[in-house]
Amino acid sequence: MSLARKIVVNNLVVLSQRMGCAVVGLLVSIWLIRYLGAEQFGIYSLVFAWFTFLNVITPPMIEQVVAREAVIFPERMRKYIGAGITLKLGLALLGWIMGVSITYLLGYPRQIIFYLAIVLLGLLGNASYVFQVPHQIELRLFRPVLADGVSNLLYQLGRAGTILIQLGLSAFFWIYLAYRLVQLGFFSLLSLEKKEYRPDFHFGYSEVRGIIQSSWILLVNNIFIMLISRIDQLLLYPVWGERAVGLYASCANLIDYLVLIPSVWYLTVFPLVVRYLGESQEAYQKANYYSFKYLTLSAVLFWIPFAGFSESSIILLFGAEYSNAHSALFWLSSSLIFMFMQVSLLNLALAQKKERLWLWVNGAGALLNILLNLWLIPVYGIVGAGIANFCAYFIQVLLAGIFQEFRKAFFLMVKTCLLPVIIGGGIILVSNWLKLELKIWLPIMLILFLALIFITKVITWKELEVLAKSLKPKVQ
Repeated sequence: MSLARKIVVNNLVVLSQRMGCAVVGLLVSIWLIRYLGAEQFGIYSLVFAWFTFLNVITPPMIEQVVAREAVIFPERMRKYIGAGITLKLGLALLGWIMGVSITYLLGYPRQIIFYLAIVLLGLLGNASYVFQVPHQIELRLFRPVLADGVSNLLYQLGRAGTILIQLGLSAFFWIYLAYRLVQLGFFSLLSLEKKEYRPDFHFGYSEVRGIIQSSWILLVNNIFIMLISRIDQLLLYPVWGERAVGLYASCANLIDYLVLIPSVWYLTVFPLVVRYLGESQEAYQKANYYSFKYLTLSAVLFWIPFAGFSESSIILLFGAEYSNAHSALFWLSSSLIFMFMQVSLLNLALAQKKERLWLWVNGAGALLNILLNLWLIPVYGIVGAGIANFCAYFIQVLLAGIFQEFRKAFFLMVKTCLLPVIIGGGIILVSNWLKLELKIWLPIMLILFLALIFITKVITWKELEVLAKSLKPKVQ
């Protein structure tokens, strides 16, 4: 099999697994939100907000660095894998201690601390992905994807079964812990395929130092991302309580699944577009042009129902109990445009090895988000949290245009995305102004948006042909 064909096959496997898990997970999550109700779902979300926040302790950058070092020094691959697994397990225990200690000192109820203690043991499962490094290097991702997909499917079935037999809230936390341990077990089986895949735990200081030195910048960036995505829920709880967290988290949970779209794009489609266009600097810029445009279009397609018909959408998805969260959904869905753009700019920074520069962009957004949450949440509650989230991503995107290294891409992004955003914003404005009914008018508004996109030549059939052909590279 040629390299191009191998890349396509692996990309399609990864894409299918991630999208399939996302769809199943979203459906089960909607069911879960309805089942628990706003108050209990608030406790559930608060526990997982802490988990997500502390998840940065065991960042995915570790396996990325292990993979890079294993390519450079193949004779030391097993030692790097062993060092990566050990680091992840050690950091997971550190995260557990930190989480339990911090929530105890903050005066959280014992029940919530107990739930968090269960869930944080799931950090051990983050060591799973280091086992897949040899398969990642050799572009043989079917088995790792199968291991991840099956364990995730079992988790979703476990959550659904818990709802069906109507177990209490604590069952969902035990199921999550079981899922992460099963996932770790499945991934460890990958090392049995070949002797050279098995981790060597007789590593030295040089392997550990190399991993830490290479991953700390991305780790700090990841911390900033987690601050923006979860600090609002952690700050909502002491002021407004579990119910407010539940109302807000129902919207945030929905948006979290949609952020998977740009991640999948850059993992699967983007490399193929660059390869098809010729792998030159000009081709890379052209690929960025496609990324900005089509990611913005996809964001607007979700923005229209969630911002233009926010109250009807949230009642349809989660029930009337969550109707008061419609304003938060409006602001969080409006953040989607800038979240997608931010992911594009982050990938650009990584490709240009400008991670240190991106620290300033991400750090400024995180700082602004914290300050706005501290100011707006006590006064406006979940609406204030939504506005703070929107402002943080908006400022991040604007800040990227200040730096010369990103300026060219920034102006290309503005030029490419402005018209779709204006058209989508106009449709949302009309929908809210006239208070249109979702079931009748949403399909009409989406068709109108797509029609205007073609009429104004934001996208053309020729561009669609280029994208289609890039997904079918010729066998070499």
